[in-house]
Amino acid sequence: MKYLLGLDEGTTGCKAVVFDLSGNVIGEDYREYPCYFPNPGWVEQKDDEITEGLYASVRSAIEKSKVDPKDIVSMAISTQGGVWGPLDKNGKLLRPFMGWQDARGIKYAEKIRKNEIINSDLYYKISGYSIGTVLAGTKILWFKDEEPEIAAKTAMYSTNQDFFTRAFGATEYWTDTASAQRLGVFDVDNRVWSKEIFEAFGLDEAKFAKIGRGGQVVGKVSKAVSEITKLAEGTLICLGAHDQNCSTIGAGLVNDGDAVLVMGTYGSIFVGSDKAVRDPNKILMVKSNVGPETFTMEAASSTAASSYRWYRDTFSSLEKALAPGMNVDPYELINAQIALVPPGANGVTFLPYLAGADGGARGDSYARGAFLGLSLSTSKRDIARAVMEGITFEMKDNFEAQKKAGVNIKEVRLTGGATKSKLWNQMQADIYGVPVKLLQTSETGCLGAAIYAGIGAGLFKTYNEAVEKVVHVKETYTPNPANVKAYEKAFGLFQSAYDSLSKGGYFKKTHE
Repeated sequence: MKYLLGLDEGTTGCKAVVFDLSGNVIGEDYREYPCYFPNPGWVEQKDDEITEGLYASVRSAIEKSKVDPKDIVSMAISTQGGVWGPLDKNGKLLRPFMGWQDARGIKYAEKIRKNEIINSDLYYKISGYSIGTVLAGTKILWFKDEEPEIAAKTAMYSTNQDFFTRAFGATEYWTDTASAQRLGVFDVDNRVWSKEIFEAFGLDEAKFAKIGRGGQVVGKVSKAVSEITKLAEGTLICLGAHDQNCSTIGAGLVNDGDAVLVMGTYGSIFVGSDKAVRDPNKILMVKSNVGPETFTMEAASSTAASSYRWYRDTFSSLEKALAPGMNVDPYELINAQIALVPPGANGVTFLPYLAGADGGARGDSYARGAFLGLSLSTSKRDIARAVMEGITFEMKDNFEAQKKAGVNIKEVRLTGGATKSKLWNQMQADIYGVPVKLLQTSETGCLGAAIYAGIGAGLFKTYNEAVEKVVHVKETYTPNPANVKAYEKAFGLFQSAYDSLSKGGYFKKTHE
């Protein structure tokens, strides 16, 4: 038997999964690691903590799988996009990674919008992205101005894809097209670094990784890494992709019109396209689709399921304390409370913009989270349901923006950690108004990475063949008409809440 290893380096933790060639999970393991928030709006991570988590997760997944490590033919990594770090000439990180949720580049995003650094229309045409703080480019500009001594020592502006493939044994800096694009200095139509943006930003292309193809072999597992992870020395290391692209290919997005919604820490709706179309409103992101080398139109939420985790960590200390003794996940206890509340959360509205509203229908870096509609009768479970609904309403907002851009979505494949909640799956079908399909495994980030590994090892000839063999729909949720009216009213309140706070100037005042 031959196996593949897919590794997902996520925002709050990592997961390693050993798959067989039919997409079945043979062994898996998950490890958490922290983010750091040294100042308001800043999000940083330490490379050693992530690397240790990746190694430990791989080792445990292999042990649980009970397969001979020599039968694991190849591996690839799904990595965070928009995260970057400056490296010295020896490949050592000079400061902690700046996270994709980090908003310190907001001043530079505003300058681009005002055409002070580069013409904003030209920027969208080249990069395919509406400017915002999720993109690393705005934070690199901040870094050059605010940390010039470290910038002077920087030999490489590293993406997580090139950094962590090297941690396993790759000898050169290679990154995928989607991770490159998330830096904000990429030419999406031609799949190369953009000379015009580099010149405008004052950056040197020589300090950025080479851009490779999904599945490209970039190295072999070293002896030292083999001893730590239990992977066999010489196991192929293949180029993976930005985690969103791993999740979409792992959910079967290959052809024009395929739609996948990723409800993870970062939430987004992707629709496949054979052409690099542009949104006439310059809101939706046009992205390189790693592997098939087509394109996707993306609308995103910066804090999708991470807003739900924030609720758990901030409001649910009791549930977290009780869960181990009950042998359940704290989220199950929270979901049980939500199920007792009718659609509309008894009039409570939650705006989930805990890290701004870049990349989605609003395109607003200034936006912040908020609860509205509270009264003396509001309960904790009303608040919990409002959080879940608010996250879903933001994705509904994105659906509406895609419709305005001419994208018609008839059904959607749903992936991400939130798929574990049947309550939330049905809520999404009811709010979006289209069938929502779940897959055999919710770990589509790892599965997508495994697909790239299988392509690189020659185990799959094409991406269509790979998807046919390893991606399987297991369940479909259809909209419940009885809930539609209540959700329409609640969605209207959601839109009014944002408009009132934005147009009234509240969001911008929070940044003064």
